[in-house]
Amino acid sequence: MNAVLRFWATGFGSGFFPFASGTAGTLVAVAIYCWVPLLPLGSDGRLGWETVATLVVLTATGILASQRAEREFGEDGSPIVVDEMVGLWITVAGLVPTPSVVIGGFLLFRFFDIFKPFPARQLESLHGGTGVMLDDVVAGIYGAITLRLILHFVPGLYI
Repeated sequence: MNAVLRFWATGFGSGFFPFASGTAGTLVAVAIYCWVPLLPLGSDGRLGWETVATLVVLTATGILASQRAEREFGEDGSPIVVDEMVGLWITVAGLVPTPSVVIGGFLLFRFFDIFKPFPARQLESLHGGTGVMLDDVVAGIYGAITLRLILHFVPGLYI
């Protein structure tokens, strides 16, 4: 397997954490979100086309990387955590990394990733990298919607 794809599929190595590798991968994604301007804001704070394009590219490369990684680690093997990383970034995309966004985004994404509401569980059964990634994309979308609703309806929380 290509070393770059393996590194990406395993969340820069975080997937090798001895327990809760999905949580470890999500925490790496949180750190990157806080310190790297990976997901640019639109000029008005909403999702700009650059952010959407970035997420599409990350998802596509995640599908490729996880597809290849399954040959080494098995079907949706625990070292494969690129799906958790992209899912978290979908949840927080377009938002400034304030404490409430970081903590809320992490908790909401992990909640939806673990409980897999419709259609996440159904998408997880798709073959290969598509199934690995798309359930977490859905969890990220649910997390994004929920986080934005909370931030909108709870005044002063966006700090």
